[in-house]
Amino acid sequence: MRVIAQLLYSDLISMNETQTKSLYLLRKMPTQKRSKATVDALLDAGAQLLATIGYDKASTNKVAEKAGVSIGSLYEYFPGKEAIFAEIRRREDQRYISLVRAEPVPNTVRETLRLNITTYITLVLSNIELHAALVRDVPQFATTEADSILVSDWLAQSNQVISSQAIKLRPQCEAVIALELTTRVLRSTINDYALHAPERLKHSVVADQLVDMLERYMLP
Repeated sequence: MRVIAQLLYSDLISMNETQTKSLYLLRKMPTQKRSKATVDALLDAGAQLLATIGYDKASTNKVAEKAGVSIGSLYEYFPGKEAIFAEIRRREDQRYISLVRAEPVPNTVRETLRLNITTYITLVLSNIELHAALVRDVPQFATTEADSILVSDWLAQSNQVISSQAIKLRPQCEAVIALELTTRVLRSTINDYALHAPERLKHSVVADQLVDMLERYMLP
């Protein structure tokens, strides 16, 4: 009986986690031009409301009204406001990837670090209120997939630089872990500044010190 109870409890926990995660996911991906325009309008409206009135006051009704979309159309794609704001955060992560990819491939580890750090800071400062609200109010597990893409992209870019320049990392550094760790450190550090000291991000000293710290960690 105890084993059966434990299995039932495990199944219940798993089911609850799945249901919780589904709250932060699109019901379906838009495929037609019109449906994509509808989803984009809802995301744009959600971003504006999140940055101005905040997460608690930004209801699905307000998002739909601001977007000029019926509430029925909103629920066709989003189960609730949680999914809207999670998708906005995923969209911001995709913007970051696109901005980095648009630049020439760096030649050194330092240049790679600086590109990723300065690009992320620029993105954050482009709408600091929105970014801070997304970091503060959207659970990290809701954007795990987008975060994994960022880490994979960083690994691929960094490995290319390391291989092409025959760069040797510190003996204590395991390449994959070191490269993954640096991208998580730079993002979490900048996110923390966005929440608690956004004015510091406007000065180059934060980027310079972050580049120095991570370069010293990676290289002999």
